[in-house]
Order: sequence, then structure tokens, then C-alpha cells
Amino acid sequence: MQASNYSVLDRAVHRLAFGTKFAQQVLCDLEERLYGEDIRRQPVEAPIFITALPRAGTTLLLQVLSRHPDVVTHTYRDMPFVLSPVIWGRLSRKFQIELTPSERSHSDGVMVNADSPEAFEEVLWLRQFPETFRASGLTTCGDDAGQRIWEPLADLIRRLIASRGHRGPGTPRYLSKNNANIARIPALQSAFPHARIIVPLRAPLDHALSMHRQHMRYLDIHRASGFAEAYMNDIGHFEFGRLHRPILFDGMKEVIASHDPATLDYWLAYWIVAYGHISRQSDIEILDMGAFTSSGDLAPTLDVLHLRHNQETLDAARDLVRPIRHYDTRNVVSPALLAEATALHEELGDRSKKRT
Repeated sequence: MQASNYSVLDRAVHRLAFGTKFAQQVLCDLEERLYGEDIRRQPVEAPIFITALPRAGTTLLLQVLSRHPDVVTHTYRDMPFVLSPVIWGRLSRKFQIELTPSERSHSDGVMVNADSPEAFEEVLWLRQFPETFRASGLTTCGDDAGQRIWEPLADLIRRLIASRGHRGPGTPRYLSKNNANIARIPALQSAFPHARIIVPLRAPLDHALSMHRQHMRYLDIHRASGFAEAYMNDIGHFEFGRLHRPILFDGMKEVIASHDPATLDYWLAYWIVAYGHISRQSDIEILDMGAFTSSGDLAPTLDVLHLRHNQETLDAARDLVRPIRHYDTRNVVSPALLAEATALHEELGDRSKKRT
């Protein structure tokens, strides 16, 4: 359920869950006491991490991959006790209602309901790595952070799998969509050596314009609703609006000093430093969203993620996927930034074509 759909009672429970660490920890401890044996039996095998700057196509990819019977992911129903999905699922079951899908707050045509997959993993990172969330932005994590995140994230994965049961014949695998993980790729690879990390790649000007529009939209949303702002803050979504905190990639301090987030140039420059960072990472899969959304063929992506072909999932992708939107706004950005972004996009696009 989105924040805009929260009742007075829903908001009260949310504030209880996020007002202090106490409530979340009590439920985690109780879950461990009651269901710990079952949780510890669950596998942590080759998790799949979808990550990129927001508006790259991460939600679309999450939606289609979540249809696969061998993956497990967070849904809106896991809120607000996302770290205790087993016991919260049992406690909240009697209060659950079916909701008609509605357009999410981004106003981008993506329809969601309480059972839709969503990105809530960042709640764990907020608890485990609070020092990386600075007022100026989010710092990157190297491979040395892998040992520190392994145990808590593996524990959350086991809890999530235990809460769902298993739908398919294969070993269940965790599917994560977390935009901020673009800053933590070496840490994730160190913690989970067999993980598959997939980064959607969108045309830079289209991507920058989409981010800019969402930023301006969320400025209005946050001004209009204190709860909407608090909700995004609590779950660690600092991408847009009054909460915007960029990831501090190499070169980002210069971007902040030279550009205002109210301008399109800022978001294009942000794209350049972010995907420059991506270009220096190894053992990741880059998915050209222009090519993917034109074909709707998920089979090559299933192959690189080591997921078996499942006809229902392949059909769902063809039904859901539409060609990604393109804009004609070349005259409103810095020509130098556009040239740099275009060259980097071509380089990464070539790398995407070499996927096996």
C-alpha cells in the first residue's frame, strides 16, 4: 500500500514501527524465538540485485522478474515491519484487504496494489550503515563492507523466503530492487560471490529528464504531505524532492557545486558520474532498456541471471513491457554534458551487447 492510501490507523502503525528502533527490534527478536529454526533452514543462493539511478527501468524489471516462481521479493504488504516478514505477515493477515491496483505516486503509469513488489531493503542499510547516510549525500561502499552486510542481509533474505513458502521447483532466490545499491556493488559482490547484479541502462537525456521531472513532482508532494515525506525518509528513499541526497560518486561534489537540482543539467551531470562509476565495475550485467522494451523478450535476461525459462514469466513480460519513452529536449541542456553522456552511453551499450 502506498503512503497516499494509508488510513489513520495505518499511519499510526507506521509511526510505531519507525518512531524508534525498539519496535522493529522487538518484533525481530520475537520472530527469531518463534520461527528461528525454520528461518535458518532457508537457502541464500545467488541473490539477484537490480540497481541503477531511479527512473532507469528498475521497477519494470522488478515487476516482470517477480513473476518468476523461483524468486522472492518484498511487497507493499511487508510494510511497516519489513525486517520481520514472517511474524508481521501472520499478525496482519486478519486485517489484510484486497486493493484495486492504482497508479503509484510517480504518476508514470505503473499500477500497484498491496501485493506488488517494492523496494524496502534500504531499511536494513539504514540500520546497519547509518554513517553512510550523510546530510550531503550517500557515500559509496567498497568490498570491505561485504563482511559487515553479509550476516544481516542473509538473515533478512532467509526471513523473507520463510515468510513466502516456495512456488516453484527451483531453489528460491532473493530478488532485490534498490537504487542505492549502485553505490555498493563491490560490497554486495564480496558478501554474495554468486550474486547476479543487473543494471538497467536508459538513454541519458531521457533518463535525466525523467529524474528531473520526478524531483520537481516530489517537491510538491513533500510540501503538501508531511506524512508522505516522513514515509520516504523512513524507508531510505532519498532520490527526489525535499529529501534528495545524491550518491557521492567520484566527481559528484563538483556536480553539486556547479549545478542546482532544479535544473536538467544537474541530473545529466549526475547521470554521467553515476554511470561512469558503473563503467568501472566488473562482473555485472548491463541491460539496454531501449532494446529490451522494444522487444519485450525476457529470455536473454533470464539466461544471464541463471533463471530457468518459465512461460508464464515470459508471457507476462511481453504483456507488461512497452517501448520506453523518448524525449526531444536536446536544446535545453549543456552540449558538452550531452556529448559526454552520449559517449558513455554508447560505451556501456556496447558492453551490454556482449552479454552471454
